[in-house]
Amino acid sequence: MKKRAFISLIVFVVGLGVTAAATAKGAHALAMSGMVSAVDPKAKTFSLKDKKGNETPITWTAATRVRGGKLKDGERVDVSVFQKDGKNVATTIRIASATKTAKGS
Repeated sequence: MKKRAFISLIVFVVGLGVTAAATAKGAHALAMSGMVSAVDPKAKTFSLKDKKGNETPITWTAATRVRGGKLKDGERVDVSVFQKDGKNVATTIRIASATKTAKGS
């Protein structure tokens, strides 16, 4: 029991350190939503078009969590991103198809 508590404490302290380091480097998450266009699976990039028609390039990684289906042109998505090396890198992508969104409105 003491061993389990000790390991939990170590994990908690390491987690705090990682969070503090990310915050210190300015890694703040930004929420975005819009329609997907120009998906390039090999480059792991896509464009996100907002309601005004502005397009934002987004990159994803192996660590990016994708929920709700497969990323493809025309899908409505909510994305959490952070900026790294001048790029918008997705941490999570939640997909809601355009037809589901239209029916729900």
